[in-house]
Order: sequence, then C-alpha cells, then structure tokens
Amino acid sequence: MRIERCKRPIEPPPTAPPPEGRTDALLFVLEEMDETYLDAVLEIEQAVFSNPWRLKDFQYALAKEGSYGVVCLAEGRVIGYALGFFVMEEFHLADFAVHPDLQHRGIGRQLLDVLLDVLKRRPVSLVSLEVRGSNRAAIALYRQVGFQTVAIRRGYYSRPREDALVMLKALRGKLSDWLGGTVTPLDQRI
Repeated sequence: MRIERCKRPIEPPPTAPPPEGRTDALLFVLEEMDETYLDAVLEIEQAVFSNPWRLKDFQYALAKEGSYGVVCLAEGRVIGYALGFFVMEEFHLADFAVHPDLQHRGIGRQLLDVLLDVLKRRPVSLVSLEVRGSNRAAIALYRQVGFQTVAIRRGYYSRPREDALVMLKALRGKLSDWLGGTVTPLDQRI
C-alpha cells in the first residue's frame, strides 16, 4: 500500500557530480513494510549496524500488535526503512536506516519528515527512540526535526557496549506535557 511520495527529488551530494547527461536525483515512495521487503531491509540493516536485527527479529516485530513499518522505495528498490510500535498515544521508532551508499544525501531527513507527517494524521502525540551516543549524524538528524534528548540508558547497546540517548519529540502539545513539568533537555547539558 503506497503511503506517501516525497516532496522533492533527493539530490546527489555536491562532491559527487553525476556523469554527463545523467541525473542522480531520486524520487521515492513509502510503502508499508511486509515480509516481501525483508531481504532488502536485512541487507541494509547488516551494512549499517554493528549489532543488526536478524530476520526473526523483523518477522516478530511485524507480527506484533501495534507495529508499523515502512520501506522507502526508489526506482523499485528499498533504499531505507523505519519500523516502530504504537503504544497508546506514543510511537516508538525502534529501527531506522538508509542504505549506506545513499547516506548524507537528505534521504534520511525526507524519510523521517514523511514518517512524522503520517504519524501526525494518527492518534499519536509523542515519538520516542534510542540512538547510540556515538552516532553523531543520526543525533544531528533527529535534533533537526525537533527531537530532544531526555535521558541516557547506560550500557544499552552491545557490540560495542555503549550508552543510548533517549530522544523524544512531541507531535501535539509540548514535551514538558509528557514529562510532567518543566524540562531542561539533556541536549543543553551534553
């Protein structure tokens, strides 16, 4: 099921001009993730993460009540994906990646923007996620779209052992509404 089309083409990185007579701008569409996409999703997962999900992890996640996953398709191939879970008024973004050959071209930002637009049309008020503390590119992306770091989970990740930043974004109201009062995000302290 087609969900959304991106708003503008994804341009090539400025340091890599396309060959003469060819453009590398990609248009993508989002479709709901199902098992037919899992081979391509696993290929990206294994290329991007040091401790990747396995096929059975994705199968379990997709079968779980409240799961919601999308794949980002360009020219018929999976170039990225997002998978998470609805828990009451919250959406927990559990896995998010773009093919490593296509990173740093704005695809992740557009995928995240479209996903957030889709979530705003649902009864979701808050989006949560964890990210490795060393993943500066992902942290910068999440901050660009309004996520704030609210906690650190010590030793959350393995291979290598590392802390996770817990990041939240309010889709309705203010973040302080969810955290019970005035909030000084850790972003301002770390």
